[in-house]
Amino acid sequence: MFVSAAPPTSTKPLLPGLWRRRSGELGTISEEGEGSGTVGTQKEFVHAPAEYADRARDEIRKRLLQGRDACSRRSVDQRSLVSSAASAQTSLFSQQSERTEASSLDVQTAPEVQTVVTLEQALPKMFYDMYAPEILMRPKDLLPNGRPKFTKRALLDWDLNDLRSLLIVERLRDEWGGRLPEIIFEKQQGAEAMPHFRFQLLTLDSPDETIIETLVTSDIYLEANLDPDFKLASAQYTVSTARKRHAQMVGVDEPVMRLSKPEWRNIIENYLLNLAVEAQCRFDFRNACIEYKRRKQEQSKVAMPPPTLIPQKHSGSTSLLKRALIRGTYQHQRQRQQEQIKRPPKVSLTKEEKSQIWSQCQVAVYQRLGLDWTPDRI
Repeated sequence: MFVSAAPPTSTKPLLPGLWRRRSGELGTISEEGEGSGTVGTQKEFVHAPAEYADRARDEIRKRLLQGRDACSRRSVDQRSLVSSAASAQTSLFSQQSERTEASSLDVQTAPEVQTVVTLEQALPKMFYDMYAPEILMRPKDLLPNGRPKFTKRALLDWDLNDLRSLLIVERLRDEWGGRLPEIIFEKQQGAEAMPHFRFQLLTLDSPDETIIETLVTSDIYLEANLDPDFKLASAQYTVSTARKRHAQMVGVDEPVMRLSKPEWRNIIENYLLNLAVEAQCRFDFRNACIEYKRRKQEQSKVAMPPPTLIPQKHSGSTSLLKRALIRGTYQHQRQRQQEQIKRPPKVSLTKEEKSQIWSQCQVAVYQRLGLDWTPDRI
């Protein structure tokens, strides 16, 4: 760093040494200064050779530059060290924070896997996707739970088996952990006396054979002990009818039907209705046969013996032997009548009578439900 000469403070000319110096030479100042009383001769500093001045200037510049570089390097190193330490600390805390947040997020978002559920938890809460929109757009035809009124039938054990049909699901819920849970009942609900409930999985793209097997092996009308052949025939007819209707809707007969949710539900409900009607008709048929046999028994009762056979106590004209014979005959007839009353004769129905009663029961059930089905024969 170079120092410039101070500006003149008097009218005296500048020091003659400054005028005579060459470029790159240091200027000289009078030894006595301007304020001294000697005005005559002036003494000057001894001039160093030019190369020494240049060397000194270069050395000063070099040292200044080296010092500045060292300071800057130390400052940069310190800043880097502090920054690295801060970054490492921040990174450490960030990783810990991320792990903590991730673990807490996993704990909060991971649903608890349900292996057992109650019946209330198992049943669906919403039914809007099970029926066609044109059905749901008529509020007067809906029940308070949002289902159509035709899902409520006055048939034997309908409510119980309707619940069972709702436990056939098209997919697994997220909280089930990839498998169907078990349905249990609390002790206070009388679990021992409760009917059996279980889930069944039937996807929307199931083959016809899978649909039929799922329906036949379901618990729908389990207590009715219906004929397995009837259940199989009913399931096959239901699926065949649904396939024809599906082909008309999509315009092609698919090898494996891709059912919509309303189509899928319609298959289950039609199978439920077929079994319910059959169970109701069989129940009515048994009661009708019992009543018919009772009427036949009343018509076949043995008549009382005629009054002339009853012996008279005060008949003087009748001999003792004759009275004994009449009394013995009367007692025998009386004993036989009492045995017939205690053990009525067995009454059986002919095949024609059974067929007629069965058709009458079917017609009564169909008319009560508003079904246009044709009665069959036994």
